Amino acid sequence: MRTGGLIHAELIAALVALRHTDTFAVSDSGLPVPPSVPVIDLGISYGMPRFAPVVELILDEITVEAAWGSADVVTANPEAAELLTNRLQAELLAHEEFKQRIGQCRFVVRTGEARPYANVLFRAGVPWL
Repeated sequence: MRTGGLIHAELIAALVALRHTDTFAVSDSGLPVPPSVPVIDLGISYGMPRFAPVVELILDEITVEAAWGSADVVTANPEAAELLTNRLQAELLAHEEFKQRIGQCRFVVRTGEARPYANVLFRAGVPWL
């Protein structure tokens, strides 16, 4: 049994299965996800769990090579914009392009976040020793 960090079995399994250059996303409660992309749904109510804490827990588990977000986050959601641009150094894309890339993800982690554009797309890296 794990003693800390993530304890969601389905999410841990999905993260462990990632390989170099695989992409996955962490989303707010409203991001449209194509039916062909599996969704790991963590949302239990609007606002729970929040986007930022879920992202931070995931970052403690994996190596990320690159990140992308929607450019609309800058004006619509300053808190998420801070995380995306400063902590993650995510490249910001037009929202339509961002949504198109979701279709190529191995999976999407849906949070209960109720504020707009709290979404990030990650590319898995390799933890070279």
